[in-house]
Amino acid sequence: MSFESYSADPNYLRQVQYRTADNLNARIQIHKRFNTSTQTWEEFIFAHLPDLGGKRLLALGCGNATQWRANRQRFAPDAAIVLTDLSEGMLAEAGADLEGDGRFTLLCMDASRLEFEDESFNFVTANHMLYHVPDIAQTLSEVARVLKPDGGLMAATNGADYMLDLDSLLTEFWPAYGGLHTMSLKFNLENGADQLKAWFGQVEKILYASDLWVMEAQPLVDYVFSTPRVQQMILLEQKEPMREFFQSRIDQSGGILIRKETGLFLASHPKKA
Repeated sequence: MSFESYSADPNYLRQVQYRTADNLNARIQIHKRFNTSTQTWEEFIFAHLPDLGGKRLLALGCGNATQWRANRQRFAPDAAIVLTDLSEGMLAEAGADLEGDGRFTLLCMDASRLEFEDESFNFVTANHMLYHVPDIAQTLSEVARVLKPDGGLMAATNGADYMLDLDSLLTEFWPAYGGLHTMSLKFNLENGADQLKAWFGQVEKILYASDLWVMEAQPLVDYVFSTPRVQQMILLEQKEPMREFFQSRIDQSGGILIRKETGLFLASHPKKA
């Protein structure tokens, strides 16, 4: 299987990459700790969600529900939030934290075959996940089907040049690497709008202004070894040499700058198939 295929293979995603929340947590932590923005990603997401008072929201590919857990106190008491993911392991971590909160329902579900009635949700989120589905158009048709006529979609993703500074460093450390670690090429900030416009009458792109200034080597190593390409190409025995490589760069400059390119699309006026 090619490296590009890993990001959209359901069995790989469910059984390997996202069997548990460990890989995702390694990636979340580096963004939390070394973010250059004064606004956290979770705050950015919440700022672009509608008021959920009396509304139903469906979250596709929610992972371990970090965004929902972080904003838990901000949601209306009568909101109904259905969190879904392909991986039971990912939902297990989310469920442990959200247990007892009647606003949340957690379901293991394939985003391309939604088990809901037509026009049953006011809003859908698909954050950093559409590039994982085998057929994006099929998934978007399902999103449009379950949305009410005045409903909307939020779809977060990365840009084509997402964290290229890190890929350059990895290629310098391990010349055979020579590629991109990002999994978001199928649906990114450059090509996502056109894909959404096939299913929505209005699409807006909003960028999240943030980079990484990494001042510790080990979290960066943990991040790197959470990604499929690195897991396949670089031996685990290289973790310590890689840590020393990153640390030398940090010692020279005080940190490692990694430019990100991240944002989201807001889509409205769903088109029915």
